[in-house]
Amino acid sequence: MISYFNLPLAQRKTQQIAAQFNAAEEIWRSLELKRLRRRELCPDLSAEIQIQLDLLDFAMAQSPKDCIGFVVEP
Repeated sequence: MISYFNLPLAQRKTQQIAAQFNAAEEIWRSLELKRLRRRELCPDLSAEIQIQLDLLDFAMAQSPKDCIGFVVEP
């Protein structure tokens, strides 16, 4: 994770959020061809299923989130 030490303290979190958004947008756009192919090959799938498959592909393509702390399971 980039720390952005060159920015003022108040702006660092905003820059981190923007960087995360840009990374997610890059992944989403990289999967565009796959989404188009799926829609061409499987036109009989409903729009809801298409969206669910798109989101599943997106979730699988993302890198794991950085986590620090304990995991609490109910």
